[in-house]
Amino acid sequence: MVQALLRGYSVLFHGVLCLFCFAMAFVGWLVGSTSMSIDVLPWSGWELQWSLFLLSAFGLIATGLAATGRMGLMFLAWTLAVVGLIGRGLWATRYYDGPDDLKASLFLLLGAMATVLGAISILRKPAPKRR
Repeated sequence: MVQALLRGYSVLFHGVLCLFCFAMAFVGWLVGSTSMSIDVLPWSGWELQWSLFLLSAFGLIATGLAATGRMGLMFLAWTLAVVGLIGRGLWATRYYDGPDDLKASLFLLLGAMATVLGAISILRKPAPKRR
C-alpha cells in the first residue's frame, strides 16, 4: 500500500511539475519574452524557454509511460534529474533567504526526493497474486 501511495505521489508530482513548466515556456513564447529568468535554473532568456519546453515534454512522456507501467528506468532518470536541478538551484545558489525560505526549500527538496522512492517502486515487479 505504501508503494502504491509513493507511485501515485510521484506521478502526480511530476505530472503537475511538467505541466507547470510547459505552461511557463508557452507563456514566455506568447509574450515574446527574451529576458525570462528563474533563479534556481541555470538558464535564462530563450535558452530557459526551450529548456523548460524540452524538459517538460520529456518529463510528461516519462511520467505517462511510468503511470502505465512502462519505461520505469526512464522515469527514475527523470526523477533523479529533477532532484539534481532542485538541489543545485536551492542550495548551490543560496536561493533561500531566512529560516522560512530555508524550511520551504528543504520541504521541496524532500518532496522531490520522495518521488525517487516512488520511481524505484515502479521498477519493482508486483508480487504474484496467490489464489
